[in-house]
Amino acid sequence: MSKGKDKVGGNKQFRWLPPMHKMMLKILAKEAGKGNKPSSTFRAGSFTLVAKEITAQFGVECHLSYVDNRMRTLRTMWSTIQTLRKKSGFGWDDNLKMITCDAKTYQEEVMAHRKHAEYLNKKIDFYDELAIIVGKDTATGGFSKSYVDLENEPDNGDSAEFVADNVEEGEVEKGKNAIESSTTGSGISKSRKRARALSTADDSVLTDLSDQLKDIAVALKEINRGPVDYTALYNEVMALMEDGYSEDMLATAFDHLYENEKTARGFLAKNARLRKLWIDGFLFSQI
Repeated sequence: MSKGKDKVGGNKQFRWLPPMHKMMLKILAKEAGKGNKPSSTFRAGSFTLVAKEITAQFGVECHLSYVDNRMRTLRTMWSTIQTLRKKSGFGWDDNLKMITCDAKTYQEEVMAHRKHAEYLNKKIDFYDELAIIVGKDTATGGFSKSYVDLENEPDNGDSAEFVADNVEEGEVEKGKNAIESSTTGSGISKSRKRARALSTADDSVLTDLSDQLKDIAVALKEINRGPVDYTALYNEVMALMEDGYSEDMLATAFDHLYENEKTARGFLAKNARLRKLWIDGFLFSQI
């Protein structure tokens, strides 16, 4: 073992760098897809794999205790995100994986909980992986790829598909059907008719939602193809003067977008309401 590893390994204040954080999430998402998360916790071998890969990739000694402590941090992050989503005055954009709120609500929340600013009016990185690792969602084939495959995939700014875990819900429905089977024949007939009607309505809603998601995906791909049109970006930002923003404020926002290409692409992908929310959050952060 190198002296460098001994030195870092003996440091109790092990620092999780962003690439390490990303690697851990990707590996555990893959492990969950392989069935190594049978309940709310992972098998011990999954944490061992994370520690081994981080040690090998970054040249530091990553102990199992570091991985375990990081999992506690991830659970805290997830709990905060879910709490904010349920609070009055906050919305959720599932396409961008972003908790939304107006300027007043943002200010009140950040005044009370300063650290919550990192979750508001901005995309939550690796939300889908977090949902699988510390939430109740289950991994699908999309996370059966190797870490190398995931690491080398181009980042087009598109959000991964959110997959809900409906196993428990399905079992509840079975229980309801068992109870209904003990009722009269007339009751069963009416129940089946209602079920068919609801199923048809649900299918229609899902079809419409699927079409809308496809349109959004196409729009995002078009936006992320080729260089950012900064002239168009400038015009879109300055168009918000009609909503009462000063030219100086918007110029500052444009300068920030100009220096951050991914953020600029995200801004162009947003609708008018979400653009205003982003502007409000950015301007507040500059105070």
